Amino acid sequence: MGVQITFGLLAGLTGVLVLVRIFWLRIPGRLRRLMVACAVIIPFVFVIGLVTRWRTPSLHMDYGFYWLCIVSYIFLMILFTRLRPRWLTTIIAVVLILPLLSTSLFLPLVYIFGIPSVETSRIGKDIVSERSSWGPGAPDVSGTDLVIYYEPRWLPFMRRSLFGIRYYGSQCDAWAAHAVIEPDQRNVLMICPASPRLGPDSARSAVVPLYPLLF
Repeated sequence: MGVQITFGLLAGLTGVLVLVRIFWLRIPGRLRRLMVACAVIIPFVFVIGLVTRWRTPSLHMDYGFYWLCIVSYIFLMILFTRLRPRWLTTIIAVVLILPLLSTSLFLPLVYIFGIPSVETSRIGKDIVSERSSWGPGAPDVSGTDLVIYYEPRWLPFMRRSLFGIRYYGSQCDAWAAHAVIEPDQRNVLMICPASPRLGPDSARSAVVPLYPLLF
């Protein structure tokens, strides 16, 4: 259901943007400049966050900002079709928009309508662990992602991803996975307990060093 809703909403927004393109010259100049500036700045900020691995503590905000990024990109591509020769710029715009329907780019748009369950724990002074579920629920095709973040107390609305491990339900009890920071405050012990279904030998653990934080 989420895929159909997402596709319909994206198609509707694209239709609205096409109307904006048609009546572009009737829009006040200051508003046009503001719209273009926002459409350029939003994807730029998103890419910077992606490269530096900074995000917000809220998945709703993250996926909402991803929506803004995709809509801004479509808006710029539609405006691009105003350039001449228009038959050529239209073809180029369509070719550049179509990849948005690929799984890797489209599915994050769907997630905003079904945010996965997330459990967050502060395991150190500025270190936070987050366990999020993925998959349809069957152990063999589902699991969790256990990710460690740097979340400074002076910047509570932002966090930086340090590292993470994906656990599968077919490996261990992925839904009980957790992390513990070691006494030296330099390493994190990632633990996935044994699954009752798989036996005691299915337990997994890994010690991961906390690398120097780079901003």
